Amino acid sequence: METFRADLNTENEKSGNRKLRWVWSILFGLVFIGAIGFFSARSYLLDGIPELPDKQAMWEKNLQPNISLLDRDGIVIGHRGPFYGRPLKLSEMPPWLPDAFLAIEDQRFWQHPGIDRKAIFRALIENSKAGKKVQGGSTLTQQLVKNMVLTREKTYKRKFQEMWLAYKMEQMLSKQEILELYLNRVDLGNRSFGVEAASQRLFGKSAQEISISEAIVLAAIPKAPTTYDPIKHPEASANRAQMVLQNMMVQGKISPQEMQEAALKPAELKIGENGYLGEQNLGHLFDVVTERAKDLVGTQSGDLIISTTIDPKLQVHALKTITTVVDKFQKTKKVSDGALVSIETETGAVRALVGGRNYNKSKFNRATQALRQPGSSFKAFVYAAALEAGFTPGTVRIDQPTTIGSGETEWSPKNYTRRYRGPLTLREALKLSINTVAAQVAAEVGPNKVVELANRFGITTKLGANYSIALGSSEVHLIDMTSSFMVFANEGQKYPPYLIENITDTAGKNLFTHRSRPPERVYALPYARQMTGMLRDVVENGTGRGAKMGERQAAGKTGTSQDYRDAWFIGFTADYTTGVWMGNDDNTPMKKITGGLLPVDAWKMYMKEAHKGKKIRALKAPEPLITDAETKILMSFYENLTQSLTAERNLANGQIAKTAAGSAN
Repeated sequence: METFRADLNTENEKSGNRKLRWVWSILFGLVFIGAIGFFSARSYLLDGIPELPDKQAMWEKNLQPNISLLDRDGIVIGHRGPFYGRPLKLSEMPPWLPDAFLAIEDQRFWQHPGIDRKAIFRALIENSKAGKKVQGGSTLTQQLVKNMVLTREKTYKRKFQEMWLAYKMEQMLSKQEILELYLNRVDLGNRSFGVEAASQRLFGKSAQEISISEAIVLAAIPKAPTTYDPIKHPEASANRAQMVLQNMMVQGKISPQEMQEAALKPAELKIGENGYLGEQNLGHLFDVVTERAKDLVGTQSGDLIISTTIDPKLQVHALKTITTVVDKFQKTKKVSDGALVSIETETGAVRALVGGRNYNKSKFNRATQALRQPGSSFKAFVYAAALEAGFTPGTVRIDQPTTIGSGETEWSPKNYTRRYRGPLTLREALKLSINTVAAQVAAEVGPNKVVELANRFGITTKLGANYSIALGSSEVHLIDMTSSFMVFANEGQKYPPYLIENITDTAGKNLFTHRSRPPERVYALPYARQMTGMLRDVVENGTGRGAKMGERQAAGKTGTSQDYRDAWFIGFTADYTTGVWMGNDDNTPMKKITGGLLPVDAWKMYMKEAHKGKKIRALKAPEPLITDAETKILMSFYENLTQSLTAERNLANGQIAKTAAGSAN
């Protein structure tokens, strides 16, 4: 019996050991399977997870290129791209601003480690009760991670990665840094990112100055920027803002009295008070400034604030001038477009730039991109080179049929009127825009000398050193012609034109500052004064007499290219140097439009407005000091002879006697 019992115990012991081994095997198998499942799931969930950028890179992550233009007084006149405000520290914000966001977006922000388990559990219960998603458990840190490095796809994998990275972010940054990053980069609708940009857009002031009632409007937006847009959906915005306000009071962030005051005085939007000029007024200029800014600071900076030299009133008036004149004569004179550049004479600061009458229809910039023949306006450089070569304003040449060169280079220029006046001083020839005399002078001086001087003055395009350069046969840019004429006004000193005063990013980092440098002497002072005097004659009683501005002295030169394809007037006062071009983009001829007609009209219309309130100042063009009695007598003789010949010609043609300024070139 005892033996039987012993055997039975032994058998039971063996059976128990087998069961125990079986249990351990199952447990081991389950652990093994669980481990495989865990690591497989972990590998799947973490597959493709991006790395968090470093602290500095987080501020730059996903920033889209955006540019704000400021006028000469530092006022924003235009913007392109999304709006990013200046990053604000929490210490710069009123306390109720971050509190409003935390009250509605993440009540336990200061307690959780990036993942709020209580909020997740609470959301699960509420969503189960409702049978749909009515509450979320995402923390503010998770939202930041999602917007910064993850996609918006709604999958468990993306949600897991979001939670994982949120936990990591809380280890990298302090709570204060995370909250600052969120408030300065949160999407607040209409391409406005961050509380500063949204506050400026909605309330016309900095986020540093907003009230509780304004703060709750901003805090209502992130859940659904389109749905809770206070402009498009004011009722939905107001309802959610009230929810934010109540949460703030319940959580002890504001007092019941503060809640009542905010509710009784809701936020007032100030839309459309930004003073922007708009694409029509600013488009061509914006393109030029953007391109030059890239040359100055490169393309690495995504957000730029560019302080320009532009006077917004003059910019608006310049476009109005061009459109008014062109629209009036578009059909009758077959002119379709125009351009204007106005530069402060004594600094080189561009105050207005119009590249065409309709930016929305054509982005092509006729002030800086178009290459057009300047016609007789180029004669200013011919005579300037002549003075350097020893000629004087009283030097006489004969206006008569002329042939220059021989063989393949032979050229016979004709006058605009197809008539000839005989002996003329250079002063008279420039005033009347006589082609034959300009051609003779250019040939004597040498086309190479004329080209060299024009380049020295600021013409950047390639000029052909041939005889026809005397009549402006080579193509140029309007802005180059305008700035080059400034050399005369500034007594031979060159001030390169500039549009940009300063460039910073939205964080306030300075990227470029224009440094004023002493002007470069490119022309002798006596010659510059003589040229200014001669160009003043053009306005006083020559081809540009339509530009006269009463007691205010002005000087300039008209220009008309072959077959009336281009019409120019470049003129200056002591305050502004302004150039106007008119023509057609397809290079078709206008109907007998010369530089002395529509361009002069537009120039005067613009300049009268530009000089309002400005003190009258004389040009730097004293009368030439001629002490030689014989030269004086000779000059007087030829000037009188010219007037007599002109009067005789007019009588022969049956015309009433006119002044010698009979040409409109």
